[in-house]
Amino acid sequence: MKLTRIRIEQFRQFRQALEIGDLDAGLNLFTGANEAGKSTIVAALRAAFFERHRSGSVDDFCPWGDSSASPGVELDFTLGDHDYRLSKSFLGRKRCELQVGSRRLDGADAEDHLADVLGFRYAGRGASAAEHWGIPGLLWIPQGGAQEIRESVTHATDHLRKALNESLGEVASSGGDEVMATVEAQRNELLTPATGAVRGEYATAIKREAALASELDAIRSEITNYRQKVDRLSALRREHAIDESEKPWLHFRKEHQAAIDKLAAIQRVEETHAAEKQRASQVDEQIKLLREQVDGFATQKQAAETRTAALDKALQERSTSLALVAQWLEKRVEASAGYAVARERLRLVRQEDTRRSLTRQLDEIREQAEGVVIALTKAEAEQATLLDKQRLAAAAEIKPAELATLREQHRQIRELHIHQTAAATRLRFSLDDGRRIGIAGESLSGSGERLLLATTQITLPGFGKLEIAPGGKDLAQLGRQESELRDRHAALLQRLGLSGLDDAEARQQSYAERLGEVKTATATLKALAPKGVDALRGELASQQARAGDIEAKLRRLPPTVDDASALPSVAEAEAAENGAGQSLTQINQQLHQAQLGAANAEANCAAATRELASATALLDAPERAAREMAANRDLVDTLAERHTLATRIAALRQQVCEARPDILKQDVERFAKSAEQHEKRFGERRDTLLRLEVELQAAGAQGLEERSAELARDLAQAQRRAEELRRRAGALDHLLQLLRDKRRLLTSKLQAPLQKHFNHYLQLLFAQASLEIDENLSPGPLTRLGVSGSESGAFEALSFGAREQMGVISRLAYADLLKEAGRPTLIILDDALVHSDDERLAQMKRALFDAATRHQILLFTCHPANWRDLGVPARSLESLRAAG
Repeated sequence: MKLTRIRIEQFRQFRQALEIGDLDAGLNLFTGANEAGKSTIVAALRAAFFERHRSGSVDDFCPWGDSSASPGVELDFTLGDHDYRLSKSFLGRKRCELQVGSRRLDGADAEDHLADVLGFRYAGRGASAAEHWGIPGLLWIPQGGAQEIRESVTHATDHLRKALNESLGEVASSGGDEVMATVEAQRNELLTPATGAVRGEYATAIKREAALASELDAIRSEITNYRQKVDRLSALRREHAIDESEKPWLHFRKEHQAAIDKLAAIQRVEETHAAEKQRASQVDEQIKLLREQVDGFATQKQAAETRTAALDKALQERSTSLALVAQWLEKRVEASAGYAVARERLRLVRQEDTRRSLTRQLDEIREQAEGVVIALTKAEAEQATLLDKQRLAAAAEIKPAELATLREQHRQIRELHIHQTAAATRLRFSLDDGRRIGIAGESLSGSGERLLLATTQITLPGFGKLEIAPGGKDLAQLGRQESELRDRHAALLQRLGLSGLDDAEARQQSYAERLGEVKTATATLKALAPKGVDALRGELASQQARAGDIEAKLRRLPPTVDDASALPSVAEAEAAENGAGQSLTQINQQLHQAQLGAANAEANCAAATRELASATALLDAPERAAREMAANRDLVDTLAERHTLATRIAALRQQVCEARPDILKQDVERFAKSAEQHEKRFGERRDTLLRLEVELQAAGAQGLEERSAELARDLAQAQRRAEELRRRAGALDHLLQLLRDKRRLLTSKLQAPLQKHFNHYLQLLFAQASLEIDENLSPGPLTRLGVSGSESGAFEALSFGAREQMGVISRLAYADLLKEAGRPTLIILDDALVHSDDERLAQMKRALFDAATRHQILLFTCHPANWRDLGVPARSLESLRAAG
């Protein structure tokens, strides 16, 4: 396939028509900056072939802001020996025309013809996508997509295999594809393609077999259930007759009443036992209170002794605390005096340090101010120089446009003069001595030559006059043009105050020199005053103000102390002051703790005195001895009563334990439930007998045995059909596997031509390297020489740039394969190989130049300098748009 002309109109950024003609059969290089329209041209080519002209999903083809446009593409190309012209427009004016020699196709017929010839297909609905693009999608590399090869190969695999078949002729002639497709279709009617699960008639037969088997099992289960019900009815009748005669629930009711009487008697014993236990609890509580009362009298004596010892201890602690407070008071007086001395010394040290710091700052500011004064003086002088040079430059300035106009006018005058000279009539004369003639009023003698630009009168003394009119029809017009141009030229020179073009060139040269001097002076001034002369003046004023402020601060300081040189440093004075302050703080804390201790000791002493007085008062009470004797007597009586109660409680507990009231309760429950269950079971058995008799009568009328025989017959037929389909599915699956194995064997043979083309380009990129091709005809592992010998790795393991290069040469190899099979090829590279280094790019250029001897290649790039050595002229899209 060879494109010869491309015309794009109202397509994205090409609002006006863009036409590219005279495309070369080999390499075609198009250059342009970003957004110059390279990718738009590629998109237009894709739209012309891949999108249906009636598609409603191509709104993005319209130029921005122009929804009423009708994007259109027109292509001239050749396929084989036929010339094609494709005209397609979208949206507003939907049409498609294909001219093939003298034959014309319209609409869908034209589109389907191109899809069949070029090897792609259209989308069923919506916009076209990569899976529809087939061979062109493989060979037309989009921007940034050179390294993505597998998906493109997958979408074009069927077309490539067809091309390989045509190249070898083996499989195509054997009809293997049709056989495999037939077997696969029949097999897929019975089994799913992906998992091999049953489907269709096979699945229906299996479901029928399972349903009949399930129904037969259900019928047989019902028959078994019928027989079991007959046996159960006989057994239930025997059991019902026995219970009806014996009535066992009456016996259990008698046992239940006897158990209730025994349980009531023992419950009365338990109530007596509980009452005795409650009385024993009351006696225990009374014993506890009496013991607490007796113990309280003993505790009062012990408390009086303890309070006496506590008072002695409190008095001693108070004396010790008061002595400690006196000691810390003396230490605080000493520490306060030391801290005051340290603070006064620190004040003097800071005062002298401030004086020295201000004096040092004042000296620095004065020194800086002197430097600023010097810089300001130089900057002001240089500023005056700059203004003078700017004035001189302004006086010498001539605008580039006016100078260009002068040059152009001078050139045009010279050209007009040359044209007039070439068209003028030449008059040569040679007169005898003493003879003269007059030409246009000028008296001439001797010999010479004149150019006659207009009608000229020649005077011949003694003979008359001659009038000569030059023969050039444009000569007068040229003269008028020259005259008008000379007038405009003179007017411009007069306005600029120049004598001629040389004077203008001299002024331009002088202006350039003046500008250089201005630039130098500006740089010098910038170096002297980076922020400007006013900034220097401001800085000087600021420094002078700071100096005045520091002098005022120095005057406000107190006079210098006499022994200033003997004062310590600020750090030493601050350390001494800090140490004295910390010592005073610690002493105050210790004094505060001592005072708190003294206050606590005083409070403890007072409390101990009060507690001792209270304990002594209790012991001296007059009725205390009588109450103590009464409490001891009551305690002895109560203990005796408690012993008697314990004996009675033990006897009652023994009686309850021997009677086992919990077992008696279980007997009551057991006999009641037994009577109830036997009577209930008797009634339920009676109901069951009635229900079974009805069910057996109904089941006997259903003909279960006959139904079971019919289902067994149908099940046998379904099993035979399922087995037949099972064998057919297995045979087709096995046959398809054999055909696929044979196809894989043939595919390995089909890969040989493609392998040959891969190796051809691969040697240009990696010497002595080899590339495997998988069964889907995609690039596989790459084997090449490395630093440690031969090494192999997957295509995806290569670097981005290497995958991009391999993607390009892979497409060149596919194109060669298609070329051998007689299929049309066109290679498009949109800004490809932008990640290649110089060495690899040079190798890729060799590969592209070689491929261009067999294929047409359209290469779009925004880096024209990278492709200057490609051997073909570059076409600038900017120039093409300007020409259009």
